Amino acid sequence: MSSKYPIILIGPYPPLIGGVSTHLFRALPLLIKDGHKASVISVKRTDSKDPSVSYIPALLLPFYLFVQPKSIVHFHVDSLSHLLLSAMLKLRHKTFLTVHNNRYPTTMESGSFATQVKWRCLSTFTRIICVNSDTQTYLAHKLTNIFKDVVPAFLPPTDIDEDSIKEIKKWGSQFKYVLSGYAYRLSFYEDEDLYGIDMMIALVNRMVSEQINVGLILLINLEENAYLEKLKREITRLNLQDNINLVDINQGIDAVALWKYSDVYLRPTNTDGNSISVMEALHMGTTVVASDCVERPEGCVLFKNRDADDFGDVVTTSLQSKSHTYIAPDLSHLFFDLYEDIAQKQ
Repeated sequence: MSSKYPIILIGPYPPLIGGVSTHLFRALPLLIKDGHKASVISVKRTDSKDPSVSYIPALLLPFYLFVQPKSIVHFHVDSLSHLLLSAMLKLRHKTFLTVHNNRYPTTMESGSFATQVKWRCLSTFTRIICVNSDTQTYLAHKLTNIFKDVVPAFLPPTDIDEDSIKEIKKWGSQFKYVLSGYAYRLSFYEDEDLYGIDMMIALVNRMVSEQINVGLILLINLEENAYLEKLKREITRLNLQDNINLVDINQGIDAVALWKYSDVYLRPTNTDGNSISVMEALHMGTTVVASDCVERPEGCVLFKNRDADDFGDVVTTSLQSKSHTYIAPDLSHLFFDLYEDIAQKQ
């Protein structure tokens, strides 16, 4: 059922690779197919040929939105500038926010002027969507008068490009087990590798030393930086060049096809939102081994966050037993219900 209000989604859009851009890429056609007048405004330049997708420079975005008919404006970014914009639009549109990360307890406790302004802007929303219960619990103590839903960001893929991983399959055919991992950017959280690339390299080193014939495919951003070079040196030092395949996220690989091909998908992050890649892997019936840094979806096999020994034990056990395989349910109905509810009640 279509809403009487146009829907404007604001956030990153492909070719940027990441959970939020993947969500928007799948959300837009679903909304249009359901009869909504929906569009995406990308916060970064995009080469999309979809007429419903546009890039509007940040300085011009407020003027553009103020002349639009009353709409549901759904922010998928929470930078200070976008939160200020959402507060300004309050009288013109129905605005709400999805918080896609779980870092608020760290990033929003500084007490700085910018943080105080962000809290003031957040308090203007009547509704905030959280992708996991950890974020919801935290915000419930901070913003007591705001309705906070938990709606997973995962939307099932409609097409899977198996041909995109032909070369990867050839490489993987030499191994008994194939693992995969992902990082759309190399970054740190609390001075540790956020995506746990270092832990995945150490894991392969342990397994190879135990005579386990294993290969790891890392789908990551290969733009040159100091940490990437450090990781490459570590792979070379451990003589793992034949066991670890670094694949550029900008190479056109269908990540879902890769998760489906893998024996185990690894998610050793030290913080997380509602990881779309985890849900994709579960949806494909692939075993997922993930850190316990946040509440994880049903079906994940957990290990103690940043504990290399536990990580190795859990992965090895999971490879020897497929009893943990779990196919994630399709929760996209929650996504449609969300917009209908906002249109009627907010």
